Amino acid sequence: MAQKQPKYRKIYKTVCLLVLLALAVYLATLPDTGLFLRGRGQSAVVYSSDDQVTGSNGLVNADFISAKRFQGSVLLVKNLPAMLGHNDALCFTSYNALVTVWIDGTAVYRFNPTENLTGRGYGTAHHIISLAPADAGKEVQIVAVSIYYNHGSGRILNIRICPPTTNVRLLVREQLVPFSLSVLITFFGAVIIALHCGLVRKNILPYNLLALGTSMLLLGTWCLVDTGLPQLFTGCIIACRVLDYSLLHLVAYPLVCFVSSLTRQKRPFFIHLSFGVSATCILLMLSLRLLGGMDMHNMISMIYFSYFSPILIIAAMLLDNRRYCRKNGVPANLRHFYVGVSVLSVCGIADIVFYLLGWGSRIGHGMFLRFGLCFYVVELLFQLLHWWSRERTSIERDRFVNRVLQYAMSDEDPEKSIQAAMQYLGTELLADRAYIFEDQHDGTFDNTYEWCREGVSAEIDNLKGLPFEGVIDVWYNEYKRSYHILIYDIEAYRAISENMYNVLKPQGIRTLVTGPLEVNGEYIGFFGVDNPPVEAMQEVSEIIRLLSYFLSQLILRRDGQNRLIRYSYYDSMTGAKNRRAFNEAEKAGFTPGVSYGFIMCDINGLKRANDTLGHDAGDAMIVDVASCLAEVFDIKNVYRIGGDEFAILVPQESESELADNANRAKTLIAEKGRSASFGAVFNAHAAMAFDVVKAEADTRMYADKDRYYQGRNDRRKH
Repeated sequence: MAQKQPKYRKIYKTVCLLVLLALAVYLATLPDTGLFLRGRGQSAVVYSSDDQVTGSNGLVNADFISAKRFQGSVLLVKNLPAMLGHNDALCFTSYNALVTVWIDGTAVYRFNPTENLTGRGYGTAHHIISLAPADAGKEVQIVAVSIYYNHGSGRILNIRICPPTTNVRLLVREQLVPFSLSVLITFFGAVIIALHCGLVRKNILPYNLLALGTSMLLLGTWCLVDTGLPQLFTGCIIACRVLDYSLLHLVAYPLVCFVSSLTRQKRPFFIHLSFGVSATCILLMLSLRLLGGMDMHNMISMIYFSYFSPILIIAAMLLDNRRYCRKNGVPANLRHFYVGVSVLSVCGIADIVFYLLGWGSRIGHGMFLRFGLCFYVVELLFQLLHWWSRERTSIERDRFVNRVLQYAMSDEDPEKSIQAAMQYLGTELLADRAYIFEDQHDGTFDNTYEWCREGVSAEIDNLKGLPFEGVIDVWYNEYKRSYHILIYDIEAYRAISENMYNVLKPQGIRTLVTGPLEVNGEYIGFFGVDNPPVEAMQEVSEIIRLLSYFLSQLILRRDGQNRLIRYSYYDSMTGAKNRRAFNEAEKAGFTPGVSYGFIMCDINGLKRANDTLGHDAGDAMIVDVASCLAEVFDIKNVYRIGGDEFAILVPQESESELADNANRAKTLIAEKGRSASFGAVFNAHAAMAFDVVKAEADTRMYADKDRYYQGRNDRRKH
């Protein structure tokens, strides 16, 4: 099914384009009826005053204007004013009525259009019959015959004696608000389509802009035609009639496509159904009209079904989407859509009520619907702008995170990478400090990494051993709820945690954003920035959230690398460095001119302990000796270079200091019931080559071992 979907869409688009093309060709071939429909006389000019328009001595009176709706036919008789100007004309508007105008028994104007694609009806037409001063006082008769005898849809209205341009101005004034709203809807549709065409990456859009723009463009054009002003300005009465009947049918499919793009549950079935219903209705009406000769005005039930079927499909689509969202626990994110639809529905119902009560002509036909459409489009545009703003922010945020990653991964050493990330984070977010705290697995936390802006004092040495209970646990609980800590006012935070306030306040913290470091669902620490700009804190919190995983992985990488280093350079039994580390230190050389001491140490009696007491006892002897050496010389200076042999390479100030330390180590070893032979050499100012120092230390160690074994029965010296 997923493979067929693009093919269906291509078919839909092709069919829709063919329908629109056929409609455009038909409209282009219709005859143009001219700017105005004239009976006789020359063009009129605008009077400088409206007195003749509003005077009560002409056809403009309450009784005459009220004759707007009739069954069959109506005859309106009135005497023309006693004075007429050369520019005066008899102006009125008709709707689906055949019109004949008589002056003193002579027919001066007939309007009887031929049938068109929709049938006999033609909708709104504006009539202008030029008058002359000689017509003053003559009897005028207007005969209007309804095209549809069984429906009484014929109407005449806005009967005036005035210059034609004055009549146009009055008609425009009456329809100015609905006309402006219709133009606005059409403009919105055109702008949305242009926006869609101008986007390079259309797949990132939150909804189908092309469908929305197309539906709004069609609806706006329909509303525009419904005002009657396009007929007035262009004289294309039949073309406007065809558009009036066809546009709403064409709106159904793009409207359903647009709503489908809003829903989380994407069901092609609804789109197929909408296209099928709309296409069936259009083809059936055209067949009945062209093949059966049936007037579309008599297909009102089918027309209404075609109008309301997309509403039913959209309602089913939204209900299905609501069920899907509830089942999967995801938000529908249709608030803007529902607000727009609610306002549009209320406005549409208001128009229907006013029409049924006969108030439509007073408030403007369909004005509320047009207002609702404008509100609906504006609401969706606000949603689009909101999405656009979030998308741009998200793109910038992703770029920032990517720059942090590139900046931090420029070094193979995780320690340097983490420090580089802290520096970039703090610098770019305009913070005073950026830092990482890590769980020491003993109930405390240490500040392990820190970057400080110039002029800000470092706190890393002061923030060691922060207790979890009563301090860090407050933040951990908050992380579980919101995944970050945002402090906008340190003084206000005092009421939340007095203990944490006492930690933060001495550091000069005013604002703060932190987030957890998490590995396999467990927190291993936290990181954050101090004193970022208040207006950027929400954005900083999002960046903190995005970087949490990356920094956690860097720490894991650091720990893994440290473990590899420990396995490669440290003895797992004693914790001392191994022979490989010793060789590396020897290759690295020594700082020229710096004095150091070198000691060779060999455990006495290890072989006998292994042979008589077992290897566990021998291992215990090795561990005891190593711990004594580490206590005196520091474990970082102790190397286990053989099974029972150690080397100590340590900075020393004097030979006596080296001798004292060696004797103290011997004493500690003896106190544990162990024995070791020592060979110590002091290299003042690193004057001797290390090979010489090492050979001398080895000689002295064996001499010490010989003294240990003198007089003993066991001469194995191991």
